[in-house]
Amino acid sequence: MKLSAVVLTHNSAAVIGDCLQSLRFADEIIVIDSGSTDNTLALASTARIYKRKLVSFAAQRNFALGQAKYPWVLMIDSDERVSAALAKEIRAVIQIGSFSAYRMKRLNYFFGRVMKHGGYWPDWQTRLFRVKDFLKYAGTVHESPHFNGPLGSLKTHLIHFSHNNISECLEKSIVWTKKEAEQFIKAGHPPVTWWRIIKVMVWEFCYRYFKKMGFLDGYVGLVESLLQAMNRFFVYQQVWEMQQS
Repeated sequence: MKLSAVVLTHNSAAVIGDCLQSLRFADEIIVIDSGSTDNTLALASTARIYKRKLVSFAAQRNFALGQAKYPWVLMIDSDERVSAALAKEIRAVIQIGSFSAYRMKRLNYFFGRVMKHGGYWPDWQTRLFRVKDFLKYAGTVHESPHFNGPLGSLKTHLIHFSHNNISECLEKSIVWTKKEAEQFIKAGHPPVTWWRIIKVMVWEFCYRYFKKMGFLDGYVGLVESLLQAMNRFFVYQQVWEMQQS
């Protein structure tokens, strides 16, 4: 069985080269770019490129699945990598085809350090699909795949380099938290109060750092737990601003 690999990009020049290099085992590589202004497209010139305005990540992924030539599709992001071991396992399972889709664990790196706690492991991701069984991706902030048939699990993990510095982290946070705030408004979220903001921030930090044992990841575990608490603040502050307008 042949495999199509799909990568979503936007100003991904710093990471796209290594990403595509890790996908050389695929029979074709498709890049869906949402308006990059850096050198991303030039660096991805060996792939089949589609330029498409970003409405939602679910819509981008659904479009990408429709462009695939082959029976199986692997969906990854530009800051993710497929190791040689994972590539070998993917090749093996699609030849057998016992399942309609496969999930894999994702090993997350924050600030160049592996995160094994704080809720970041095993971080299961369903990314490998048999096209004929795939239905759609749904969701605006955290999109999820829908498909017919059974789900299998791979033994080898996917590698994810989430963010390397605080500036990159905050840049991503502003984008994601705005989308989440917009979803809260659409759902008719009740008026935001000062005590609610404090409550959700404290809960998020305690959940990440204590319940999920983020402290075992040392300094980076502390920073990441604080950043997730700040993300809760960014979401609710933007909800409050939208409610005032």
